[in-house]
This record gives sequence, C-alpha cells and structure tokens, in this order.
Amino acid sequence: MPGMNFKLDRRVFLKAFSLSALAALWPKRSEGTVQFQNDERFPSHYIQNRDVPGFFIRSANPFPGVNMNEWALSVSGLVENPTAFQYEDLFGFKMIRQTSRLKCVECWSAKAEWEGFHMSELIEKVKPKPEAKYVAFSSADSYYESYTIDELLRDRVLLVLRMNGSALSPNHGFPLRLIAPYKYGYKNIKYITGIEFTDDRKRNYWADFGPYSVDGTIQPGIDHPLDFNKKPLPINGGEVFHFFDKRPDTRRKG
Repeated sequence: MPGMNFKLDRRVFLKAFSLSALAALWPKRSEGTVQFQNDERFPSHYIQNRDVPGFFIRSANPFPGVNMNEWALSVSGLVENPTAFQYEDLFGFKMIRQTSRLKCVECWSAKAEWEGFHMSELIEKVKPKPEAKYVAFSSADSYYESYTIDELLRDRVLLVLRMNGSALSPNHGFPLRLIAPYKYGYKNIKYITGIEFTDDRKRNYWADFGPYSVDGTIQPGIDHPLDFNKKPLPINGGEVFHFFDKRPDTRRKG
C-alpha cells in the first residue's frame, strides 16, 4: 500500500473496519435510553455475530448486501437535473486514488487505498439550485447521514467505488460509500442509495439514536493506529496523519 512501512495483518485490518458498523448497533429510542460504552457491554439481543473468513462482523440488523438488480444512485432534491445513476455510470466520472485513514470515534484508526470520484463531478451533472446548501445521504441498510455542500467539496472527500485495488466488498459498503478522512468513521456512510440536496440541515443516525454529533469532525486527542500495534499517538484534530504516513500535498494545482 502506498506510503505504508509495515505489514498490516489482514484479519486485524478488516475486523477494525467492520467495527465502524457499530453505529448501527445503537438501540432506537423506542427501545429505551440505555447507553453502552463499548462493544463488550452490548447486550446479545442487539448483536448478530458471525465469523466470515478474514474478518468478524457485528450488526444489530442482519444485512445481506445490496441487490444490484435493484440498485441505482438517486440524486434528487434542489437540483436542476435529478438523475438515477447506474453503477457503471459512476465510473464515467474522473477517478481519484488516495491513501487515507478511517478514524473511529472509539479511538482506533486504519488506512487503505480508496478510489472514487469527487463531489464536484456529481454537482456538475445534477446542477444544484442556489438555495441548496446541504446534502442528505441515505443507504440500503437504513443508515443516514448529512453534510454541508462545502464539507463535501473538500479535496480529500471521495465517493468511493474501490478499496485496495478491488471493488468495495459488501462489508465495506459496496457498491458506493463516502470517505471523508477528517470526519469520524460514523460519518463515512456505506451502501449509499440516495443523495438529496436540501436547503436545511438534516440530522444523522447517531445524532438521533446515540451520543454523537451531526458534525462529527475528528477532535484532538489520542489515536491507536492498528497498523502500529495500537500504540497510543496524539492527534491534533481533523484528518489523522501519523509519522509513518506519507502526508499528501493538498495544495491546489494551477
């Protein structure tokens, strides 16, 4: 993997990324207001555990994956050209490849090479109206997330189709996910089915059913990178770069 100086155990890596699905474990308000501090304390009736070669998955509601015979990316709301994109259509956008970390709010991070397209490509196609200021994402597993348009137009935010040289796996969000490296993992929505441009800020899953904010920007503190044996390292907030990462040049060209 570009910029990586150690061999990262594949099972540990994939297990770590699967834990980002813990956002889906939080009980709905109708189920009470009990809060859980870590995955060991989650009652068994909230979790389905299953072993799959290479990784371990936990989910509150079993999700078999996206049926591609029915999938399309619906882009709607305050746009001049509402469009339903098929999977193949998305590869017509300019592809960008980058290595970046997924930083979990539970204090670990792991990195991968992601490949996808910038939000500006989509905006050029659908042409949001002047009053559109926000974007609401929906997904095939009933998760939902929201951003400002400006947040999504940052250089290293991608709508991702491929991971580590291959199509996204079902566990990592196939067919389409978001990678916003300066936001906590729960903001990096998977299995995207809908993108709606709005004039008001929608809430997100964790703001409705858990203790986390709509904003979700990574705060200063401590990280335990899995590709460095979970050694505790300080972070300054925003996108996480450790001393063994190759820091990208984010300056605009031209």
